[in-house]
Parts: sequence; structure tokens; C-alpha cells
Amino acid sequence: MIGRFVLAFAAVLAYLGIWALVLLPVALAARGDPEIMLVVVAATLVLSGGGIIPYLDFVAKRIFRYKGEGPPVAEAELRALLAAVNDADIPVTVAERGRKLVVTWRYVDAKWWEVLSKSGLRSVYELHVKLDDRRKVATLVDVEKSVRWSVGPAHVRVWGGYFRGVMLEYSIGAQWGITENFGVGRIYAFRFDPAEIKNPVMNTILRNGWDVRFGLW
Repeated sequence: MIGRFVLAFAAVLAYLGIWALVLLPVALAARGDPEIMLVVVAATLVLSGGGIIPYLDFVAKRIFRYKGEGPPVAEAELRALLAAVNDADIPVTVAERGRKLVVTWRYVDAKWWEVLSKSGLRSVYELHVKLDDRRKVATLVDVEKSVRWSVGPAHVRVWGGYFRGVMLEYSIGAQWGITENFGVGRIYAFRFDPAEIKNPVMNTILRNGWDVRFGLW
């Protein structure tokens, strides 16, 4: 896993290096004119800054990609497997937002609100799952939002979601999936780490034949 992050870091350095090579000859040609130099630098910053997010998404989806095991199941079956989390007596929930599935902590549930509010969480983790039925690929997006706990589950305030990326906390095969990890009646000591949501979901998808990739959206 560390090797993939090294590759991603190298890809970012390559991106910056390419823009440096683009800027250098122009800067040398305009070094006698400060106004032209300022325009060139400003234009380069705008173009490189505007392209970095799409580029990072492109890199993540190719470097952080994992092959599924066996023949892929139908999308409806995979969605049903992931939604089975809602039948388990655990502080995790799956919700549909359009075509996307969002897996997060069950902080609006009165039973789990107090546990979560007293756990010291300053942010709420969400795993966004987008399913491409044609290619049998699931795109996972790590999203972290700020949270403010109040007097009850109806008054919990969650906002932000500005962090979107690939968090380090995941493991393939270490935890087998939804059925094993979130099975009804299973005693599970949650630490409320992102990996406790991500690992079972990710491994369930892989075990059912779908590829998994991480992205920024």
C-alpha cells in the first residue's frame, strides 16, 4: 500500500516538473520585461492550479485500483449486500443519494447518538460508493466532514466535506466483508476509525467480482 502512495507522490512531482519545464523557457525569454514575467507566472499558476485536482483524480483512479475476485454479480445484488448493513445492530448505516451509496456512522439514530457523541469524534467519515454497472467498477471516495454534537440526534450538525481523497486506513483481505464484520448479533468493538467502514465495504465489493478504485469524486 505504501508503494502506491509513493507512486502517487511521484506523479505529483512529475506534474510540477512538467509545468516547470513549460515555464522555464518562457521565463528566460521574458526575463528582461518584469510585466510579461508577472503575466506568465500568474497564468501558469492559474492553469496548473486548475488542473491539479482533475489530475490527482486521474492518478488516484489508476494507481489505487484493485481487481475483483471471480465473476461479477449484478449491480442490484451488490447494492443489496451493501445495504444489509442497515439490518445489523451496529453504528453504521448505508443511504442512497441518487445513484450513489453513502456509508457513514449512524449518528442520527437515537440508540447510537450518545455513544458517538461521547466518543470524542470531531469529524464524521463518509465513504461514497459509485457503481459503474457497465464496467463493473466501484469508485470509492473518502470524505470527512466536521461535526457538532448537540442535545439529541435530531440536532447533530454535520458540514464541510472539503477533504476528499484516499486515506491510508484500508486493508484488502484483513477483514472479510459486510457479512463477517457487520453480521447481525456479532459483537464488534468499534473505535470509529474510517477503516472500520471502508475495509468491509471494499472487501465485499472485491469478493463479488467488481473492481475497486479510489478517486476524488
